[in-house]
Amino acid sequence: MATGVAGAFAPREFAAFISYSHHDIGTARWLHRAVENYRVPRALVGLEGEYGAVPPRLRPVFRDEDELAGATALGPRLEEALARSRALLVICSPAARRSQWVDSEIRTFKRLYPDRPVFAVIASGTPGEGEQACFPDALLWESDAQGQSDRTRPMEPLAPDMQTLERRLVALKVIAGLLGVPYDRLYDRELRRRRTFAAIYSSASLIMILVLSGLTLAAFSYARLALHERNAAETAQKIAIKERNDAIAARDFAERRTWLAQQAAEQIRNFVGQDCPPAPHSGHPRKPR
Repeated sequence: MATGVAGAFAPREFAAFISYSHHDIGTARWLHRAVENYRVPRALVGLEGEYGAVPPRLRPVFRDEDELAGATALGPRLEEALARSRALLVICSPAARRSQWVDSEIRTFKRLYPDRPVFAVIASGTPGEGEQACFPDALLWESDAQGQSDRTRPMEPLAPDMQTLERRLVALKVIAGLLGVPYDRLYDRELRRRRTFAAIYSSASLIMILVLSGLTLAAFSYARLALHERNAAETAQKIAIKERNDAIAARDFAERRTWLAQQAAEQIRNFVGQDCPPAPHSGHPRKPR
């Protein structure tokens, strides 16, 4: 039985090794994230795939960030990573076709594990020959025991083309291959999951709209109640001010009446005092001497 990708990974084992030219580093980073972050639908987890039980995740994935332009060989670190990888992902482009390191990584992997899967993704260029040819030579021929191309056994690599397909579909095709499940089956499960998420999101959005609508109505009600209470308070304040002013006016009026009465009484006393003669003295008048 061929050793594949899915199933329980051994310690320090990679789900895949991404081989690419540093000209395609952006595509490599995207594919790395897409594969590692993908959650396999629950309905598929644990089922028997082409390479064993389907795992919930495909991680870790190895991707080298170092530039090898000055090196003369892959080096022990990359060879060890290839030896610990259960599949090879090749990002194909004219730059990858010209890269001796991409070619060497493919040959090394096929020499170590001739039965393990090799998947390709077209980032740029076209299949075939010419300046825009994208497939490295090691993908076009079967390899012998030494990892060299056997020109008597040609291969026709099948690769999703990022120039014509959505990135989401390209990633899904690669993931289906790594899991060892048919693409149509994974796509159908992914579509169902997206519809479920959309339904949950729509329901949550509807509930949120209803809640916000209720809060808005409550806010309007509270605002109207607050306005009514404020108007009532303003009316009560105006009545209190009027009553206070009336009381002050009444007090001033009473004080003025009292003052006027006092003034009138004083004038009457003065008037009476002027018109009446002084009272006569008792006894006889004294005679002048």
